[in-house]
Amino acid sequence: MIRIVTIAFTCLIAGSVSAQTVISQKDKEFKPETATVKAGQSLRFTNDDNVAHNVTVKAPDGASKNIGLQKAGEHTDVAFDKAGDHEVRCAIHPKMKMTVKVQ
Repeated sequence: MIRIVTIAFTCLIAGSVSAQTVISQKDKEFKPETATVKAGQSLRFTNDDNVAHNVTVKAPDGASKNIGLQKAGEHTDVAFDKAGDHEVRCAIHPKMKMTVKVQ
């Protein structure tokens, strides 16, 4: 009986843990172009292209951070702490942009 309860509890906990959202950088686009996270959560930006990309984030209060150069195949986790709409761009490819809504 204890083993059944332990297995059920483990499955319940595992089911409640959400996987990190991955944002692909491919063909000079962020995919998807919008994402919603809770304050404190992060997104993983993965360069799925054969050229370098960059991730810059402008917060709703105007503060910005530049994550730096990402070579092909690299990924970077970016945390979003402030509520509101964050503008994400690639400094190398100005048409690459997305919005992250933080609740």
